[in-house]
Amino acid sequence: MNKQASTTRLLGTATLAALLGVIAAPSFAGNYAEGDPRPVPLTSSTTRSAVTADAVQWLKTAPTQGYTSGYQQGAVAVSANTRAAVAADTRLWIQSGLAAQQSGEAGADMTKPGYRQAAAEYTKLRASPAYGALVDQLKNQQAAAQSQTQVR
Repeated sequence: MNKQASTTRLLGTATLAALLGVIAAPSFAGNYAEGDPRPVPLTSSTTRSAVTADAVQWLKTAPTQGYTSGYQQGAVAVSANTRAAVAADTRLWIQSGLAAQQSGEAGADMTKPGYRQAAAEYTKLRASPAYGALVDQLKNQQAAAQSQTQVR
């Protein structure tokens, strides 16, 4: 009888473990109801000029929250930076030390010598020919990556 009780207990434990495994399995599979959770670069079929025109058109009719009727809004300016230019600028911002200065506990303190030194380094890097070379390098990398991901 002792052997039969241990066999029954073992079968009960195995059944319980299998039941818990079946219940928990969906939580390990990811949330596919909302799509694949892995990040995928987004591609757009809209051109830069179409986005710019749409932004300008929207801004013409945008609400003037905070402006009185006697105070005119400034002219709408839409930036035309490329992804490569933004990425290059971000790298220079990090390289110069401005990122570390601005993400500290106290935030950006323009009165401190460290911040002023980092800002001067950023200005120097941004004005150097290395910035243009970095933009070109990133454009080439992005073009190469895009050509590899296109389905033929």
